[in-house]
Amino acid sequence: MSDNALVASAATRKNEISLNQLALIGVFGTETDRRALLRQSSGRIVRVQPGQRIGGATIVGIGASELILQSGSGTRKLEMPSG
Repeated sequence: MSDNALVASAATRKNEISLNQLALIGVFGTETDRRALLRQSSGRIVRVQPGQRIGGATIVGIGASELILQSGSGTRKLEMPSG
């Protein structure tokens, strides 16, 4: 399979993320200065960093494949889709 076919296949997997809730779709940057891409339930893609607020929660950490949110109801971890 060519590189283009692999990318197309990975980009079109069904049900990899729930479209009606916040989802982590990418992490980038260095180990000490990470950023992440989130897909909001509206479909909007936003770039975020630790300390930033989104949807009533604060981003308290970004790892290599996860993002940690803190809100009044507790801590929540978003993980990259598998695949």
